[in-house]
Amino acid sequence: MKAKKLAVYIKNSSKSFYVAAPYGKLLKGLFSDAGITMSMPCAGTGRCGKCKVTFIKGAPEPNSLDQAFLTEDEIVAGVRLACRCVLDKDCIISAEGLTFDETSMEVQSVETADMSDRAFDKYGIAIDLGTTTIAAALIGFDADSNETQIIKTASTVNHQRAYGSDVISRIAAAEDEACAHKLKELVTADIESLIGEVSDSIGKRPELICLAGNTTMLYLLCGDDTKELGQYPYKASHLSFRTEELRDIKTIMLPGISAFVGADIVSGIYSLDLLRGKGETALLIDFGTNGEIVYYDGDKLFTTSTAAGPVFEGGGISSGVPSVKGAIDHVTIHNGRAEVTTIGDEAPMGLCGTGVIETMSELLRNDYVDETGLLTIEFFEKGYPVYADEKIFFTQQDIRNVQLAKAAIYTGIKALTKETIPSKVYISGGFGSHIDTDKISNINMFPKEFNGNMLPIGNSSLKGVIRFLSEVFMGKEKEATEAIEEITKKAETVVLADDNSFNSEYLEAMNF
Repeated sequence: MKAKKLAVYIKNSSKSFYVAAPYGKLLKGLFSDAGITMSMPCAGTGRCGKCKVTFIKGAPEPNSLDQAFLTEDEIVAGVRLACRCVLDKDCIISAEGLTFDETSMEVQSVETADMSDRAFDKYGIAIDLGTTTIAAALIGFDADSNETQIIKTASTVNHQRAYGSDVISRIAAAEDEACAHKLKELVTADIESLIGEVSDSIGKRPELICLAGNTTMLYLLCGDDTKELGQYPYKASHLSFRTEELRDIKTIMLPGISAFVGADIVSGIYSLDLLRGKGETALLIDFGTNGEIVYYDGDKLFTTSTAAGPVFEGGGISSGVPSVKGAIDHVTIHNGRAEVTTIGDEAPMGLCGTGVIETMSELLRNDYVDETGLLTIEFFEKGYPVYADEKIFFTQQDIRNVQLAKAAIYTGIKALTKETIPSKVYISGGFGSHIDTDKISNINMFPKEFNGNMLPIGNSSLKGVIRFLSEVFMGKEKEATEAIEEITKKAETVVLADDNSFNSEYLEAMNF
C-alpha cells in the first residue's frame, strides 16, 4: 500500500507553490527536500524555539515543544516549530517572515569605485567565506599602471545555517555523509551565485579567485572530513595554501593557523600588516560567530578563539536577525522609549549585532538592568520593547546570552594581553563596521584602558584577500605568499581551556 500523499501549499503575498509530502513527514525535512532554507539556530534539535511557521490551514496538533516555546495565542493562530512539526493533513503554510533567500547582506567597510564603463586587463574575485555571511569583491587590474581597483561588492547569507548557526553545529551535522554533501552543495551554490553577481556584467571571465574563511568553512567547502575539528585535541590536517576550482576558475585558498583560528584571521592580520610594526603592540578582535583574538606584542604573535557564540551577528537573540535591510543597528533610549535606526532605513524587522549590544548598553545606562544582568520587574516577564509595534523585545534570556558572549571576549583579551595595553585595538567583522565603541563602554566587554583607543575596521578578512589578489596581479605573488606563511609560522595558539584561572575570570566577567 502506497503511503498517503499530502498536498502542502507554501505561499506568501506574491506567490505560492505546491509540494507533495508523505504522511508523517517532518516539515524540516520537507523544506530540505524542496530546496527551501530557513534559519534554524540550533540545527533543528528543538532547543531554541526560533523556527516558527504559521499554518493558514491544516495545522497539526501542537506537540510538547510547541507548548514549551509558543504562547497560547500563537498556537491558536496556527504557529508551529518547523523542526519538530509532523505533517498529517493537507495544509497551507505562510511563507511571510521565513528566510528563504536573503541576498541583501551588507559587505562591510570595503570601498568601491564606479568602474562600470571601464575595461581592465584582468579581473579577479576576492571572497570571505563566513559562517553567517559570505562576501565577495570584484577586482580589476590595469597593466599600464600596475594597479588594481575594487569594482563591485556583494554578499549573501551562508545557507548552511539551516544546519546550525555555529561551526560546532555544522561539524556535528557533517558527521552524516549525506548532510556533509548537502553542506558542500549549499556553500558552493552560494559562492557561485556571488561570483555571477559581481562578474557576469563585465563581459570577460575572471582569471583568479582568492578566498579566506574559518577552518570549518573551508573544510566543508572542500569536502574534507570535519570530524577531527570537533574532537579533542581539535587538530586540523588541512591548514596550508591550497588551489581548487570554483565555477571553473582557479581558486587560491589562504592558509589557517589552527582548528579554530582560520584563514580569515590570517587574512585580517595580513590586511593590517601587523608583523611589520616592529616594537608596536596591536590587538585584533574579530567579532564573527566565533570570537577570534590576535595579539602582537611587538615580537611574538598570539592567537586564540573564544566561545562567544552568534550573538554579535544577531544569533541566539529572541528578535535577532543578520545585518540585512531592516535590521535595527543603532538604539538610544530617551525617557523610557527606544529610538532606533535600521540598515537601509527599512521598516524594523529585528536586532542585528550592533543593535543587540547598543540595546544592552542603553538598558544599563537607564538602570533597567543591574550589574548582575537582571531586568527590572517592569520588563522582566516579557522583555524591554525595542520596537513594540513589530513585537521586537529584548528579553532576560537575551541579556544572559550577551553576558556569555561579552565575558568570553573580555576573558580572551585578558588571557592574551596579560594586562598590557596595546598601542592599537582593531575591531573587525560586520559587527566592527558600525559599532560605537564609546557608546558600549559601560557593558565592560573591553578593559576600561581601551576606551578611546579602539578602531572599527570592518571586514578585515575580505580586505586581506583583496590585498593578496592585488599582489598576485601585480607580480608579487611570491612576496605575498611568504608574508602570509610568516604569519602562520609565527602564530602561537593559546588554548583558554588550559588556563587554570579562565573559568573564575570568565564568571566574574559576566557582570556589568
